[in-house]
Parts: sequence; structure tokens; C-alpha cells
Amino acid sequence: MKVLVLGASGKQGQATSYDLVKNEKVEKIILAGDDKYELDKTARWLDSEKCQVEVIDVSTKFDTFKLIESTRANLVVCSVPWKLTLPPLDASIEAGAHFVDYGLYQNVEFDKRIDAYHKKALEAGVTVIPSCGLAPGMTNMLAAYGVSFMDQADKIEVYVGGIPEKPEPPLQYKAVWSIEGVWTQFMEACRVIKDGRPDTVEATTEKVTLHFEGLGDFEAAYTDGLGTLLHAYKNPEMKGVKDVYEKTIRWPGHYDKIRTLKDCGLLNTEPFTVGDCTIAPRTFLTALLAPALKMKDHEKDMSLLRVKAIGKKNSENLEKTYQMVDYRDEETGLLSMARTTGFTGAIMVDMLASGKINEKGVVMPEKLGADQNVFEELMEEYKKRNIVIKEIS
Repeated sequence: MKVLVLGASGKQGQATSYDLVKNEKVEKIILAGDDKYELDKTARWLDSEKCQVEVIDVSTKFDTFKLIESTRANLVVCSVPWKLTLPPLDASIEAGAHFVDYGLYQNVEFDKRIDAYHKKALEAGVTVIPSCGLAPGMTNMLAAYGVSFMDQADKIEVYVGGIPEKPEPPLQYKAVWSIEGVWTQFMEACRVIKDGRPDTVEATTEKVTLHFEGLGDFEAAYTDGLGTLLHAYKNPEMKGVKDVYEKTIRWPGHYDKIRTLKDCGLLNTEPFTVGDCTIAPRTFLTALLAPALKMKDHEKDMSLLRVKAIGKKNSENLEKTYQMVDYRDEETGLLSMARTTGFTGAIMVDMLASGKINEKGVVMPEKLGADQNVFEELMEEYKKRNIVIKEIS
């Protein structure tokens, strides 16, 4: 395999590349993006002859297509901001390369055209695995795996969050991914499934308390992170599930602070003028808070996950609950959010290379979770990377 990693100098892209370097099935890793300095820095850190640095504009299909062709890449891992995800997807299908992605779930255009993309990928003989990181991705596969033990599924609850190991002011939070992405998830309407139909709820509402043994209490509220579950809930493997939602986990007090920012208009994107300056409140807030929200080299983050599938087996009530607590790897410096996202994508690459995933077209993560044999192999791969997911009920 020759793998093109788009956004290779970002946290998730670095984690993906780190894992791929150790994979004997991978002959070459093309580290691509628009910042040569950061790409070279990533290549030096990886310290592998497999790595090749390429500077491209990932927002153009033509540039990505040319790079796939010139490097003869078999597979593209897309770790770029969601707004830039469609040109690489189009280029990959056109070039006949498989495609593994982390951010398509936020792209409304992909949602609208998912059936058309499935047809195009089938015709090209390639596999597209969309939105397959930690969340969505791992969470979706866990939900489908839980449902696979049931005759009828009634409800899926997804709770997940990347947070600092200790709460930090001013927001009881440190950013473990794009700050702009953090604001977006708090402002956009959250898509859920209610009574078997798509619906929306207001972000950051219906806050609940979750207890994790040994860590304490956390809070979780609605955010838009279901990914392909918004489509897959209708598929046979999801056993007629009627209610599906996702809530993001944070330290207590975080959501009250976010509500204050929202109520004051500080997360709005409409520019306004003060004196001689015109600026959007969110742009100003991001510039102001970015230094305080940045995770420092000596700080640790943790990823918390709890996925619950509720339904029936042989007319009896059945619940399957899965939980993960993961921390930053101090040896490599990789953040937990980067590990759990990037390693998931790297495992997808390995399973495609080995033929364990051989279906063509758009293959949603839920399809992989519903296949118990495939998913149990996936769980073993997580264990090898010291990512431990436990069934707690």
C-alpha cells in the first residue's frame, strides 16, 4: 500500500502516520498539506524512509488527483477540516484510490449526495469509509455492535468527549482539536433521530450527569456528532432503532460558561463594527482565547466514551453498554484524541490492505460494527495500541 495522508501535520494526521510507519503492509506514506515547515517537522519526528513530503492545496480536486496519480497512492486518509473534504473525496474516487475520512459528517453536501457517492465509488471499484475516527466512527461501530446482539433496537445513546485530565480555566476545557470546530458544535442545530425520524435539538441543552468510576462526575449535553448514524439507522443492521442521539462530555461547569458566551453573542459569526474595526465576535473570541485553550506539551488530555444500545432479545429487555477511558501517550506525546481518532483510521487502512474489509462503495462504520467477526478483530487491534474498550453492561 502507498498511503496519502492529507492534513498530515495536524494532530490526527500525525497519529495516523505514526501508526502507518510501523505497518509492514504500507510501503510509502505521502505526508501532504499546505504548510511545508510543519510537514517537514512531522517527517523528522516520524524518522522513516517510508515518508515523503508533498505540499498541495487540498481544497482543489485537481491538485489532489495529480498527487494520487504521480505517487500511485492506493489509499487516501483525509484528515483536513470538514469544509475541505469533498475535493479530496472526488479526486480519490476518480483516481481509483480507497478513501478513509474523519470529517465528512459535518459536510451537508456529502449528506445530501451520499447515495450518489456510493454509486460512483462502486463504479470505480473503491471503498469509501466516511467519518471514521473516534466520534463519529468508533462510537458508531460500538452502537452497531451492541445492536447486533438484539432482535429489536429501541434506543442508542452516545456520550463522548476529549477533555484535559484536569479542569482548566477559563472554560474548564483545553482544545484537543480545532477551536473553530468546538464553537461550531455549540452553535449548529444538533441532528438526532426521534421516534424513527430525523429531528433537530438545540446544542448544549438537556444536560445530564455521568459518573466514571475513579474519575468522578462529568456533564454531557447535545452536540451534532452522530455522523453516519443519521443514515444508517434505517439500515437492516440497526434493527429498527427509533431514538438516537449524541452528547459531548465535559468537566462540570463548562456548559454554563458556554451558554453565557452564546447568550452574549460572542459565538456569532456576523461581523459588527466597533470604532474603525469590523470583526465577527467569534473571530475575536477565538483570537483572544486560543492561547489559554491550547493544550501545552506537559499537559495530558483524556478521551471518555460511553455508548449504550437498548433493545430486546427474545422479547426480553437487553442493554449493551461500552466504555473507554484513554489518556495522552507520554512516550510519543500523542494526545488521546489524536490517538483514538488517527489510530482508528490507520486500522481501517490495515483492514483494507489485508482484505478484511473488501466491500466497495460507501461503507458506513455501522456496517463494520454490525459484523461481529470484523468488529472483534478491530477490538484486538485497539488493544495492541493500548486503547481499551470495556463492556460494562
